Amino acid sequence: MKRYISFIWILIFLGCDARLDEMRPHNMSDASTYLKKFENVVNATSGLYALFYGKVGGFNFDYIYEVVYHTLGEFRGNNVVFAEPFEGTSDISLGAPDAHFYLYSDQKEQSFAWPMWIKMNQIVIGASKNIEAIKLLETEPTEQSRLDELKQLKGENYFIRGLLFFHAVNAFGLPYWNEPEKNPGIPLDTTGSGRLLPRSSVKDCYERIIQDFKEAASYLPDEKIDRSFANRAAAYGMLSRVYLYMGGLPNTPNEEYNKLAITYADKVFEIQNDVIDILKGEEYKDLYLKDPKTNPEVLFAFNPANFPSDSPSYLHSYYSWSGFTDSKEEFPCPAVISKDYEKIMDKEKDLRWKYFTTPSIRHQGRYTTTKYDGGEFELFPGFVDFECPTIFIRTGEVILNRAEAYAKLGEDGKALIDLNQIRERSGLTTLSGIGGQQLKDSIFMERRRELAFEAQVFYDYTRNGIKLSREEVTTVYPDYIGHQYNEIDPLSSRRIVFLIPSEELKLNPELEQNTY
Repeated sequence: MKRYISFIWILIFLGCDARLDEMRPHNMSDASTYLKKFENVVNATSGLYALFYGKVGGFNFDYIYEVVYHTLGEFRGNNVVFAEPFEGTSDISLGAPDAHFYLYSDQKEQSFAWPMWIKMNQIVIGASKNIEAIKLLETEPTEQSRLDELKQLKGENYFIRGLLFFHAVNAFGLPYWNEPEKNPGIPLDTTGSGRLLPRSSVKDCYERIIQDFKEAASYLPDEKIDRSFANRAAAYGMLSRVYLYMGGLPNTPNEEYNKLAITYADKVFEIQNDVIDILKGEEYKDLYLKDPKTNPEVLFAFNPANFPSDSPSYLHSYYSWSGFTDSKEEFPCPAVISKDYEKIMDKEKDLRWKYFTTPSIRHQGRYTTTKYDGGEFELFPGFVDFECPTIFIRTGEVILNRAEAYAKLGEDGKALIDLNQIRERSGLTTLSGIGGQQLKDSIFMERRRELAFEAQVFYDYTRNGIKLSREEVTTVYPDYIGHQYNEIDPLSSRRIVFLIPSEELKLNPELEQNTY
């Protein structure tokens, strides 16, 4: 069902679309020697995309990166609630880890923090080695076409590294508004040395992330490109998000960073040779079903369909059924849409409810999202699975990034234009005559509606210092229903960051644990 080919470092190596013919398995002991050939840098870069799909440490597929990233950003929020235990478990264990209950364990078997840490290190080391190898290859005499390809490969590696740094610093570091020059973030191995490094400050991490995305944008071509690979529009979009995260609390915004969030949001839509847009009308309902290779709203997505065998999305089974076609009602689907989320949706007018929500097959009276229902295929007779993409960034978010930045700068009219662009395409009436905190609150709530189930809700609370309180809590795990597990105030709680896995502290004496 899944084929994995081991090759240099810890890379899991799989082919991706048109690159498949260029890729061959290798088993080289010396990575620096291996990377002296152009074809091997292509292979190694493609291997980084494959790592998004690879398991960590031989654990089960709950530890694939798309699931880890999603769990940390979505299930710590209040858009979903758990209606039943994960398959094969009735208490906190591998299938139902701390992210759902704010336990924040430092034990790898009970935490999604460990696979995030490991994946970050695996992919970052690989990207850094590739970048260093490309710099050397660029100094050798070669034809112009090969130099252009090397530039694009360099851009892809910078993008992937910046993305993993960004995800990890948000998991292990405090928000940027909280003394970023003092608080520790993550180690920054930018040469692929694999050395035991201390944690850099949150400020230094963000500066490195910005530099990586800027480098990516400078090397990646300004042309239509498969959105399941790094591209210039995605680099600009991520810069809009990074600067927004640096933009300060609503009552103490940072003018410089919010202006830069707007600048890079604008750059997404200024690209000349690609089609960048939001889907409207009938096309909107296909936002998550449309192939990310050609979807003008998607800027970057992980796409299981790139892989050479039928590779399902493991997010789908969190929300809906997959398995034997005659047992939809029996197949576990732990996460259902919360009553908190239902309350903020206009079920009659909002197309996001109409297009992306469906009654739960297994839990009567509840609803699930259909955002991960794309790419249905029969894996073998009588067994159905899905290969829907996981979207990391899209233009709908970029517009809301710009709206929030405008609102924090006091440019309410411009903020309303962007906010209403998203509301209008969603079937809601436009807003007028509001400003200040009311406008900021409206943009925050629109992000919850628009970006629900896309791994952003938790970070929207923490980076804005907004208290998160689940009105509806799971009753599946009766030991974890108290307010201490279902309320977080980013201004006072230490549990907005994860503990570094204890095993990593033993392996690297340079690391310090989070103690806030």
